[in-house]
Amino acid sequence: MKPLDQLQREFFAAIQMPLRGTSRESTELTPNDEGHAPEFLAKAEELMKPGENLSSAERLELYHRQYWFRVLDSVAEDFPIIQRMAGERTFWDLMEAYLQACPSGSFTLRHLGRKMPEFVATWNGLDEQRQRWFSAIAKLEYAYMEVFEAADWECVPPEKLATAELGLQPHVKLLALEVPADLCEEWDTFTPVEETPVWVAVWRGENRGRLQCRLDEVEFELLQRLQKGGTLESLFAEPACREPSPEEISGWFTNWQVRGWIAEAPSADVVDFPLPSKRRGVNVDWSGVDKMGSQARAMGEDDE
Repeated sequence: MKPLDQLQREFFAAIQMPLRGTSRESTELTPNDEGHAPEFLAKAEELMKPGENLSSAERLELYHRQYWFRVLDSVAEDFPIIQRMAGERTFWDLMEAYLQACPSGSFTLRHLGRKMPEFVATWNGLDEQRQRWFSAIAKLEYAYMEVFEAADWECVPPEKLATAELGLQPHVKLLALEVPADLCEEWDTFTPVEETPVWVAVWRGENRGRLQCRLDEVEFELLQRLQKGGTLESLFAEPACREPSPEEISGWFTNWQVRGWIAEAPSADVVDFPLPSKRRGVNVDWSGVDKMGSQARAMGEDDE
């Protein structure tokens, strides 16, 4: 008999095979009359015993269908702006293509869309213009999720700015977009404007609300330095892309402090628990855990 971890991996690989036949009728995917691939049917015979009422293939298909229904719904929920901009048919074709190329590989579905920006940028179902815009939208929409699970460090009081080791709050996400995709949030349909780069910050505000704003290019560069950590002096040790005025710097730092962005990184022996749902005081180490094992173990966690 094969080892359990090998059986788990083979089973997981089987349910990730493309959705076919009548199973697609309960989704928004483009209809497809193709039956299951021979590989799927062979794996069903190998892994599943037939029951009184269901064949091996039908039993495996139950798991296969539920897997696809779950991941399709999950990843679609994360990209509502792309769905609105792309239109239903193109959007669902994109979701299916993405999940086939970048299947779930984590114990949590929260990270299912992490590769969407790179995938959309080259997906041949879109023209080049939409590839650029939808990739930028995907960066924004994934950042919207990231801010809610990132850590929250202690803010640095004004009197310590000159001497403390500074850092950027982990829940502040900095995005350099090649097109002004932040405008798409207000559009009903895809109506692109002039393609100019924009710099955007997305962060978690009070009551866990999501906030965002545009940044000046130099402001963005300084925040990237702050993100790497260092003293106030080190932020200005190297020249920026242009020389900011004292008034600009003063205004930026005032805004950063008001928003709670300037923080002090915890010492190495302090463990962060960024997710409210993660059990406080328990440090779970998932390193080295097999992908399928992670999926199975997650069933006992309160992740969602």
